[in-house]
Amino acid sequence: MRPVRVKLRDGAGSCEALLLPSLGTFNIRLFPDRDTDPGAVAERVAELDADLFMVQEIRDPEVFDTVLAEASRRLDRDYAVSLGPMCRTSELSLGVVFDRDRYREIEHRVQAQLDPEARCSCRDGHPPALLSVLESTQGQRLAAMSVHLQYGGRRWMHRARRDQWDHLVSSIGRIRAELGVPLAVAGDFNSTGYVDDDRGERRLIEQMVDAAGMVLATAGLECTAYWRPNRRTRDYVPSMLDHILLSDPPSGAVEVLGMCATLAGAKCPGEHANPDFHRVSDHCPIRVQW
Repeated sequence: MRPVRVKLRDGAGSCEALLLPSLGTFNIRLFPDRDTDPGAVAERVAELDADLFMVQEIRDPEVFDTVLAEASRRLDRDYAVSLGPMCRTSELSLGVVFDRDRYREIEHRVQAQLDPEARCSCRDGHPPALLSVLESTQGQRLAAMSVHLQYGGRRWMHRARRDQWDHLVSSIGRIRAELGVPLAVAGDFNSTGYVDDDRGERRLIEQMVDAAGMVLATAGLECTAYWRPNRRTRDYVPSMLDHILLSDPPSGAVEVLGMCATLAGAKCPGEHANPDFHRVSDHCPIRVQW
């Protein structure tokens, strides 16, 4: 049996044992991209081995189902995914993957349902997101939200993310007040300025997480993805784009897997073999025990 955290909460004269899951997030770039190897992606999902995890940039749900089936076979799990559109103008989806041996989905809400004005935009209003409300086999409920914020390091892109954070914090407040269950928000926040606090992005995230009353489980990380900014050398450079926010503190340290673990978050020469970057994604899976 996989380890779970038993958390005691005071009730009206009693304490309720709440079993919280292992969870993660994984942006699987443009899945499947031209060079994507679904078998290699299944290996990374199996390495993640989480009870539930958020995914982004899913282009072909049927191919992704084959990945989940292979990962399920390797792990003796039964993975399913709940998907929704990233935004009106995108061909991509994001979603929440969960182990049906542990959870069933009782509700999900797409971006337009999370936005008070019913917008489904890549840039305006609520950031691209999907919320899944899950119920465990013990009858306990939790909520998981997959998100994908505006990409890029230009000034207007930083401003767009700042606006999206405002909407996300408001959404978190509404969800927690309505549902009253543990909440995890995870995904690709595209926080290009997180490590060096470029344009105050790290301070902004810390302030927003605090305003939402959440815990930033990924606060100590410096690498969740790689990119190649120099077209001449094509070096692989670490970046910190993905985050996990929790309504309750995690019971253990967050883990970064895949090439981020293999390369230990270090810069890598362009001629170095880095197959995950091409066959899997530019992002790495992240896992935490809640």
